[in-house]
Amino acid sequence: MKKLIFSAAVLFLGLQNSKACAWYDPDFEYFGLFTQEMIHNKTYEPFLLTYSNAFYGDTSKRNAPDENIESWQKYFKNTLSYDETDAFVKVIDIKHLNNLKKGVLTHDLFKKLGKDFYKNYKEGIDYLIEAKYLEPNMRFGEETIFKNNDYDHPITLKSASSLNYAKTISALTSLYKAAKNPEIKLRYAYQLVRFNHYTKNYKQAISAFNKYVTPLKKDTPIYWYALDQKAGAERGLGKLDDANWNFFQVFMHSRNKKESAYSSMFLANEKNFETILKKAKTPEEQNMAYFLLAYNGFSNPVPIMEKMYANNVDSEILKVLTARAINELERSYLPIYVNCDKDCDKKENRLPLFSSYNYYGDENEAGKDFVKDLAQFVEKTKAKSTDEFWQISDAYVKFLNKDYNSSLTVLNQIKTSDKEYLAEIEKMKMLNDIVSQPKITAEFEEKMMQKYSSFFNDEKTRAKYDWEVYPTTKEFIFDILANRYFLQGEDGKSFLMNNKLSDLQYNPNEKLVKSVDAFYKKANKTSFEKFIAKNFDDVGNPDAFFNVIYGDKAMRNADFALAKSFYEKANAFKGIPRLSYDWDDASDKSITKPVAYAVGEYNGFNNISSLIFGHNVWESFGSKPEESMKAENTSAFSFIKPKMNKLELADVLLQLQKIGAGKDEKAIKANQLIGNLLYNTSVLGYYREVFVMDIDNSNGPKFQFWNVDNPPFHYYYKNYSFKSFVDADNFDLEINYYQKALNLSKDREQKARILFQMASAEQGKYYQWEMKNDETVDYNDPKYDEKEKNRQAFWDKTKNEKYRTYFAELKKNYSDTKTAKDLQTSCLYYGYYSSK
Repeated sequence: MKKLIFSAAVLFLGLQNSKACAWYDPDFEYFGLFTQEMIHNKTYEPFLLTYSNAFYGDTSKRNAPDENIESWQKYFKNTLSYDETDAFVKVIDIKHLNNLKKGVLTHDLFKKLGKDFYKNYKEGIDYLIEAKYLEPNMRFGEETIFKNNDYDHPITLKSASSLNYAKTISALTSLYKAAKNPEIKLRYAYQLVRFNHYTKNYKQAISAFNKYVTPLKKDTPIYWYALDQKAGAERGLGKLDDANWNFFQVFMHSRNKKESAYSSMFLANEKNFETILKKAKTPEEQNMAYFLLAYNGFSNPVPIMEKMYANNVDSEILKVLTARAINELERSYLPIYVNCDKDCDKKENRLPLFSSYNYYGDENEAGKDFVKDLAQFVEKTKAKSTDEFWQISDAYVKFLNKDYNSSLTVLNQIKTSDKEYLAEIEKMKMLNDIVSQPKITAEFEEKMMQKYSSFFNDEKTRAKYDWEVYPTTKEFIFDILANRYFLQGEDGKSFLMNNKLSDLQYNPNEKLVKSVDAFYKKANKTSFEKFIAKNFDDVGNPDAFFNVIYGDKAMRNADFALAKSFYEKANAFKGIPRLSYDWDDASDKSITKPVAYAVGEYNGFNNISSLIFGHNVWESFGSKPEESMKAENTSAFSFIKPKMNKLELADVLLQLQKIGAGKDEKAIKANQLIGNLLYNTSVLGYYREVFVMDIDNSNGPKFQFWNVDNPPFHYYYKNYSFKSFVDADNFDLEINYYQKALNLSKDREQKARILFQMASAEQGKYYQWEMKNDETVDYNDPKYDEKEKNRQAFWDKTKNEKYRTYFAELKKNYSDTKTAKDLQTSCLYYGYYSSK
């Protein structure tokens, strides 16, 4: 095992939480399918694995009941329920207790208990009055105001030093001596130790413990509370070994003080642990010390688990450490999103996949060693322990390692009546069943819906405290199914496992859209396919939605007749479905609602400006259309209206196409206008949003160049909107129309303008080539500067030799034109090129 490294900076949180920060939640990055909380001793839940918080779970929702409240319940001879006792001790204001003492019942609970209740439990209630009087002052620090709706009024919290020391000690000592009930006497002793500790009278606190607590010999919850205060005083005096040992005892024996006791220990190096271990006498004490060592380490915990196994195979704290180790393993196997590097096509693509990232070494082999070590340890322990936890753990590790048959065999042999275990077994049998399928067939889909219908209809399927925050088991299954459909070539179903139909707008790739559309139109869907098809409900009219996408694709391909035929079937299209986000002050919650497009606003189909036929004055996507674009003279084409919908636009292009087949001036202009529209709606144009299902041209993944030979989806279509998957522009289409206009034109200024527009389109072709040939040089390469310089030289050479055709002609034959001269100052690309 690697030598452990410790830092005093992480004493409070523990080393295992060093990754946590306010804006980052590592526990959201993986599917936690293994239920860590299966451990029977719920007091150890805070020490299960988390990287998001100081301790695991919600401190306000602990499963283990408060030992102090249970102690009071016992004192009151169980005449009060747990909740009533909790209110009595923690919530009910001191004024009600004083009234009860006087025989005046001012609280509903006391009215229920009656006046005799005080007589029967006088000592205890008198103690609670004194404790509630002291409580706001039992602390270090400055004065603060504590507000809580459980109390009648805000409470002012002050430091213990604000009380009169001599009077408080005298009063508590007198009450201690007067108390007859040993439990109440111990509580006064606890207050004496506590008060001295918080007033920083550390020696007196230790003396008070020895004088008042020790003689009572009461192994009760309040005894450990008092020992916790003594340990705090020892730490205040710098007696770290003594303090650590006593905090360790509190950690072992107290149910509610485990977190604070652990946080109070000074565990800066291995020596601190060795000191505790030397004092440990019993096997369980030794196991607790080993646990703390493993809990604070980055190293493979299995060697420490082996020592705990030798001490006591049925140790509950060993189960905690095992649950943590399995959860650690999950983080490498079950990320919520699987990324793919350049070699992903060479790897297995069936999820789940073991990640090269692991916490127990920089190299992947170290992580695999941990997997092997843990699997062997769990299997060995399963054979010796009678606790079904080990069988479940063994089955789960086998599941992660894709040994599904062995996992099911283990699960089927488990005999238990434990409800938590049974729930985990049922879930794991389902996981093995679904994940092991070589192919998801129609027959298996029907089986899933019949056998696991409750699961698919349940929104709360992850064994975590907050169902709404963490990824669910259902989402994991959806990822698995999405992956299997993807590998089976059923792209439409794969897409719909992680997305709604409206998400196609973000990257309307034709091949995927056709697959989704085919699934939408499929007759006789299985019950599971009908379940998936619910995701069709968010676009209004799916047929119109699909036809707009198809029409847009045809427009990008310059097939205007086909586009028109699709647009004619999209009359029910009400706009690209988008949501607006707002805050409702009344409910103090965020609200979402569909965007309602204003009259005259572009909505993905209507209200397209005729400036779409113009040319850009300067490249500024954030400027207003009239600032970035200049209109062409379209007076000869009366059918071009100031505002058009896509159907009208397709019809205009068909008319221009027909006119462009001629040889007159109108033909020149018609071809130039078509070229302008195709360029303006390409990734480089001001109206780049029009034929890619977007509502504006603001920057995003779909408006970036990417390698079309390396699609960004290799496992499924999850996070679909995060990566670009739009079919690449064909810049030759506009170049061809510009070429027709250039061949027909006799006007040198017009020719110069057309050549520049052709050069702009050719620039797009270069960007596409550059992306395909982009081999980034590693910044850590010792020859980085040399290689980067050579790469840039190669790009520049290719650009000038193959993608500056029209710039070269413009410079050679039209440099004397006003258009070319204006471009030298307004276009940086051309200005730089022409100056060489």
